[in-house]
Amino acid sequence: MPNLDAARALANRLRLTEDLRGDSISENEFSGREEHRDAMLRHGLLISSSVTPLLERRISEVCERLTVPREAVTAFVYNGSDVQADCLVDTPETCVLRFTSGLVNLMDEKEFQFVVAHELGHFLLGHGACSQHSTASSTEGFLIQRSRELSADRIGFLGVDNIDESVQAIIKTASGLGDEFLRFDVASFLSQAELLSNPSRGESHSSTHPSMIIRCRALLWFSMSVPTLADFATTPEDVISEIDNKVLTDLERYVDGRVRARKLQASEDITLWKSCVLIISAGAFTNDMQNRVARELGEPLLAGLRAFLGSHSTEELEDEASSRLETSIKNLYREFPESAEEVERVAIGKAYETIELQ
Repeated sequence: MPNLDAARALANRLRLTEDLRGDSISENEFSGREEHRDAMLRHGLLISSSVTPLLERRISEVCERLTVPREAVTAFVYNGSDVQADCLVDTPETCVLRFTSGLVNLMDEKEFQFVVAHELGHFLLGHGACSQHSTASSTEGFLIQRSRELSADRIGFLGVDNIDESVQAIIKTASGLGDEFLRFDVASFLSQAELLSNPSRGESHSSTHPSMIIRCRALLWFSMSVPTLADFATTPEDVISEIDNKVLTDLERYVDGRVRARKLQASEDITLWKSCVLIISAGAFTNDMQNRVARELGEPLLAGLRAFLGSHSTEELEDEASSRLETSIKNLYREFPESAEEVERVAIGKAYETIELQ
């Protein structure tokens, strides 16, 4: 039975950890989005039972499976050789899906339904309709965008309950090849990752989608623990968290390890310079403080602090340490604005714990 609230609740349980949830925007903020639908009515083909009955049935089945009201979805096919699909949330309760003819002609029934469910996942999760975390203008913004694709893939998979068809849809999207030229050997496809000459270099930091190989790997991790939509209802939250951790490990290894390392470094810089400010405020770098710094922050940072504290006068130290702390915080908010407040809070807290001035 159609129930959009229930569909959204299910989708939110599937949301990858780094797919940050934003605040829903008000209805008047959707002003102008009807132009997108009107443009498709002029230049595309509306999917309907009268003109495209086969596509209509496939979309209706996915909507029914995910309890999305069919009337909430307007879908079009437009002429294009690329294998493309997208979703625009045009009101709080409706969306517009678009598929190229290249995609429709390439996919079989279940493969196409995986793509439909994936795009509906963006609608159910509020991607592109949030006032917060909605752009990829920052380094972290692109991290969130990539996580959103992996969340939507999970909904795509549960929309068909078939991991083989889901992976085949991803392989076809990656290659543009049809059944005539493909033998769906998933293990061989995934083994391409092992041929990378420098996987730690990662992918383009400004890419909104992870590579198809990483999407496949993430979906397989998920399907091993949640093989069907029915199973998902009884899957404990800690199992989902464990899957998320495996996916994030893959992202760090193959996609954005350097970016994540910068985030960690930013946190450590704030802890270091806040610790330095606290030491200066205390008026002495006692042996107990030094031992705690070595234990919590490491011997190299302890040596660096000693060198810094011995290189300036007391007045200069206070100004310089405060300036470096301020710069570190500004850099964090510039690159990682979505999580900066929490990262700063934890880093500052660690400095107080290390110096023990609470």
